[in-house]
Amino acid sequence: MESLTSRQKKALATRQKLLKTSLDLFNKYGFEHVSIEQITKACHVSKGTFYTYFPSKYDVILEKFKELDSFYSTLENKIDPLLPASGKILELYQEQMKYLTTVIGKDLMRTVYTAAMTNQVEQDHYLINPQRKIFQLMNIYIEEGIQQGEFRQDLPAARIQAIIQRCMRANVYDWLIHSDDFDLATEMAQFTAIVLSGLKNNQ
Repeated sequence: MESLTSRQKKALATRQKLLKTSLDLFNKYGFEHVSIEQITKACHVSKGTFYTYFPSKYDVILEKFKELDSFYSTLENKIDPLLPASGKILELYQEQMKYLTTVIGKDLMRTVYTAAMTNQVEQDHYLINPQRKIFQLMNIYIEEGIQQGEFRQDLPAARIQAIIQRCMRANVYDWLIHSDDFDLATEMAQFTAIVLSGLKNNQ
């Protein structure tokens, strides 16, 4: 691999500084209360420099949050292929919740959810983008569950996925508004198991 030139190193450093400063300001003042001008002043760069690296404030958050999708890619080969589809979904969510609590953290997740509820975010925002790795994996498991007769036959895979996604977002939201005694991984496992039970084919 070729080494970076001094110009490339400077550009990378500027981008990282913009990313860190933006996230720090979002956490301190709230996403909707921080302007791009505040970010650029704190970094001593122009607005044009900011837009060179990030199309919008929300893209700053996504840059950090997209680390999740790299994590999901590593999970794909770790989930036991002999588990039923519901078991694979539970294991996927368990690992996701552990990652959110130990790596991503509440501050960034609060910022992501706050930003998603403002008019500064496009309609098909990252939290519900079907191209995300976790949703692609979920669809594989759901289709598998339908084909093997584990899940109900009267609901399409897309509808089942929408229900399970709401389950995930509801638990994460509860985690964000509760104190630290809210165990996200445990609550997610219990709640998701109940939801999955209702989606199973009982015939």
